[in-house]
Amino acid sequence: MRWAEPHQNFVIAASRRPVNLSSSAAVPLAASSTYLESPQQGSFESGIGLIRGWVCNANTVEVQINDEPRRTVAYGTTREDTMAVCGDDNNGFGYTFNWNVLGTGTHQLRAFADGAEFANVTFNVTTLGVDYLQGASGEYTLPDFPQPGQSVTVRWAEPHQNFVIINHQ
Repeated sequence: MRWAEPHQNFVIAASRRPVNLSSSAAVPLAASSTYLESPQQGSFESGIGLIRGWVCNANTVEVQINDEPRRTVAYGTTREDTMAVCGDDNNGFGYTFNWNVLGTGTHQLRAFADGAEFANVTFNVTTLGVDYLQGASGEYTLPDFPQPGQSVTVRWAEPHQNFVIINHQ
């Protein structure tokens, strides 16, 4: 398991060391009026997660995963943190996605605002071998997180297809 700051949760990661993804850097391709928050370049993704970010002004926001067709994502949610950059706060976009359907391995996501590409990232997916795991259960304590001497307890959550934090000591 690996802590994923953009998700503020753990993700399942097949490797303790990052995969070399330097050939596909996450370069903002448009002006600073766009930002893909998740997935990030070199991130690990697992379970059901959220592709998200913000765009100051667009009619349509789309994502493309690998070479699949583009998917239109929900756009225009309130993001007060974009007010200083965008001059308004209706800039958020999000798309719920089951990472498991991609299979374990390295994948690519491109993001577009009104047809113009603004992000291109390569990320890692770890699955448990199926698109949707049913009937599993488990609870585990992870010591020394978030700081030495502290711990968190995580429990398998089928709707998330991932572990969720249930206790912190």
